[in-house]
Amino acid sequence: QIRPEMKGMPPNWIPYFAVDDTDGIAKKAQTGGGKVGVPPTDIPNAGRFAVLADPQGARFAIIKLTQQ
Repeated sequence: QIRPEMKGMPPNWIPYFAVDDTDGIAKKAQTGGGKVGVPPTDIPNAGRFAVLADPQGARFAIIKLTQQ
């Protein structure tokens, strides 16, 4: 559900891709002309993720899942 502080944001989906190195892929995306919307960040008990955009602006997320 859209929270009040997210006013103006339309409902949306973002695909996640599993990766082996969140930090490395985020740097590689920037080198290739992409942008980092959310820098590599740890999610306790889940993994490390980042939100990226390709050079045309299409957003997607990457995550290295924690082994459980």
